[in-house]
Amino acid sequence: MMQIKKKIDIDMILDNFSSIAQWDTLGQKHYFVFEDRKRGGQWTLMSYSNERFSVHGIGENYFDESESFFEDRNDVLSFLWEHRSAFNYSSKQG
Repeated sequence: MMQIKKKIDIDMILDNFSSIAQWDTLGQKHYFVFEDRKRGGQWTLMSYSNERFSVHGIGENYFDESESFFEDRNDVLSFLWEHRSAFNYSSKQG
């Protein structure tokens, strides 16, 4: 179980994402789902074999049109740092 306590922890999570995430055979990607506490739904963080990460949100009152790809690793780091509490909670449940 990987937890985010410091920003350096996020690098470890991203480097080992396939070991904590589920595999989507159809989409050919790894994914990890955690709560979207701001909008009252859930985030799905996805990783493709080309090391690109994306995110998609869905909730009772919203549905993101499509997944949003992060431009670079720092954007993924910022996103996970902002949502570390919800990520940590989900990783404990897994």
